[in-house]
Amino acid sequence: MVKSAVWLRALFLIAWLGVVAQAEAALKPAEEAALDALAKEAVGKGQTAGLVVAVGEVGKPPVVHAYGFANLEWQAATTADTVFRVGSITKQFASACILLLAEQKKLSLDDKLSKYFPEFPRAGEVSIRQLLNHTSGVHSYPGRTEATIVRAGISVADMVKHLGGLGYDFDPGTNWDYSNSNYFLIGAIIEKVSGQTFRDFAKERLFQPLGLSQTAVDRNQDVVPHRATGYERDRAKPGTYVNAVYSDMSVPGGAGALRASASDLIKWTEALHGGRVLSAASYKEMTTVARVPGKDDVFYGLGLWLKPEQGHPLISHNGGIDGFESNLVYLPERKMTLVILTNTQNGAGELRAKMLGVLFGSAHE
Repeated sequence: MVKSAVWLRALFLIAWLGVVAQAEAALKPAEEAALDALAKEAVGKGQTAGLVVAVGEVGKPPVVHAYGFANLEWQAATTADTVFRVGSITKQFASACILLLAEQKKLSLDDKLSKYFPEFPRAGEVSIRQLLNHTSGVHSYPGRTEATIVRAGISVADMVKHLGGLGYDFDPGTNWDYSNSNYFLIGAIIEKVSGQTFRDFAKERLFQPLGLSQTAVDRNQDVVPHRATGYERDRAKPGTYVNAVYSDMSVPGGAGALRASASDLIKWTEALHGGRVLSAASYKEMTTVARVPGKDDVFYGLGLWLKPEQGHPLISHNGGIDGFESNLVYLPERKMTLVILTNTQNGAGELRAKMLGVLFGSAHE
């Protein structure tokens, strides 16, 4: 009788643990299988050398799968811990830094650029808010004029001066256009106000408190465990790759210099949208679309895209930088995060839309 009772309790415990494990899964088995098939297809077709796909849901451990190679020359496989450059995903981190400084009353989003860089052309007409939501009109880089700079590197002061010479695409506040120049200037303002580099301020105020141990504002000289090498597809030989061109991380700065792992990006997203980074008022600022007279098709907040896709609300940002392409997407309806990281320029292709189709359920309808 005693043995029988123990045996029954053991069976009950095993069954209960099975229910818990199933409840904790961030993905349904069919969803996981569908995402896996899409990822394998992308790598198999030579779309990207390496790929990490991760899905997290609040309160559940993330599902992280790696494919292909982080480094082709060493045939080093991509893993869940592989670190990628993530390009313009940097912008939401820079925006959060500005909002933290605003919460401390060290600046206002309505401050003019002239308060920090009076020598910048028309700086008295441009506000920090306009830089954050891309309504400043400052012409975007990179272009042909930056081809030399990106190889050699540049100081923040000299880059600000360089951007001032690019001119304006429209009068500040009268239109909307995505501009990397805006966020380099945001990074420069963070440094002016905090007295720290953007790299150190973000580390102290965001990365360390949130336990983002694989996230940093990148530097070329850093030796980074599990760092992926960046590639481009060889146009002359389909299915093969060449090393991406060199880019000095002083040039993207606040617009795109971040490196991170997929797991860290899930932690960040859940913290940001879970109220653990900003005050409620600051978060509302960040997730409110820009307003431009006569335009109702602007879907950008402060460092975040707020454009619905496939009939569902989304909060997202993509990133592209020499040798890498990334997507970070938050699905508010499911409190779910999708991360797609590739170490090949334009390597994500249609993966984002296809994978969202799976998560939205349209792939099974």
